[in-house]
Amino acid sequence: MAFSSIIEILKVNEPRTGVSQKTGKAWSMQEAECVLRDQEGQVVQVGVLDVPRELIDNLRPGVYTASFTLSAHYQSRKIGAQLVSLTPMPTRQQPAAAAAKS
Repeated sequence: MAFSSIIEILKVNEPRTGVSQKTGKAWSMQEAECVLRDQEGQVVQVGVLDVPRELIDNLRPGVYTASFTLSAHYQSRKIGAQLVSLTPMPTRQQPAAAAAKS
């Protein structure tokens, strides 16, 4: 089961890396400062989004439709939303630019 929301990524923080003291395994993570918007574009909340491993170092500020799924956290086992995909939303300038090319 997936659901989606509109998010605006304002800033992508630098990735962090380290080695787990418990397991000795290397880890990396990245967070993005975001605005959650409703369907009309109004601000609902401001917060931090954990960037999925496959998007680390590849995410840029912008407005996206974010798809999430529910899953249990690997350590706490608490169920929460996990980002599975981001689709860029067209900017307001893109339709005007397309019309100008016609």
